[in-house]
Amino acid sequence: MSRGFLWFAQNNDTTDYVELSIKLAESIKRWNSENQICVVTDEKSRFEHPSVDVVKVLKQDDSSEHKIKWANEHKAFALTPFTHTIKLESDMLWTTNTDWWWYHLWQHDLVFSVDCRNYKDQVVKQTPYRSLFPRNHLPNIYNGLMYFRKSRWAQNFFDHARHITQNWQQVRKTMLINCHDEYPSTDVVFALAYRMIDPTDKKLIDYEWFKFLHHKPSVNGLDKMKDQNNYLYPNKHQDALYLGDKRVSRVWHYFDKEMNVRVS
Repeated sequence: MSRGFLWFAQNNDTTDYVELSIKLAESIKRWNSENQICVVTDEKSRFEHPSVDVVKVLKQDDSSEHKIKWANEHKAFALTPFTHTIKLESDMLWTTNTDWWWYHLWQHDLVFSVDCRNYKDQVVKQTPYRSLFPRNHLPNIYNGLMYFRKSRWAQNFFDHARHITQNWQQVRKTMLINCHDEYPSTDVVFALAYRMIDPTDKKLIDYEWFKFLHHKPSVNGLDKMKDQNNYLYPNKHQDALYLGDKRVSRVWHYFDKEMNVRVS
């Protein structure tokens, strides 16, 4: 039974996602024994690193002309070398052992992080960043932490995601209300795809432990502050990561690309 982690890393004009990917890979290797890693990238961002077991270079880059590289994410199912895959985003860090997750996840075809958590480890269900979701009755799922296995149900989901991505301009104008994303936002694409295959959320799995810590000001309740990082002062002591007086014990989606350098 092969299992591992996969994410996409395509550099743009402002961010070196390969560098972030290496730091994520190193953190997974540090904490987990089940730690096989595959990173999907493009020809310009091709790399090798001891912490990354498989680097796959896209044969066709559908986001080559895009400022935001979202258009290839639906290919995760086709590209993963694993039977069981946890899909992530490159601007994350591992902070605890999660080997035990697999014993729960492998029983299902698809599992998403439903909602997210703030730095106090509280579940946050609604944020101003996602006003599009309740307006369009989309499930509040995050692609940044999701699991899928090789199955017909998962393939059906990714087939829907592919069709939405390839027809994004028509989809955002005719199927979504107040969607102004120029490029196919992966969270929106995946939420719409899931709504299509499971409109009543009958098969939606919501594990309380399968949620990441999302480091956005409104998620943390710190949107009134000029700089939440000056308040929380992210710092590390040996392998422990702290935000304010709270030790981080979840997958941390730090979002602020520069801050990752500060705490690494």
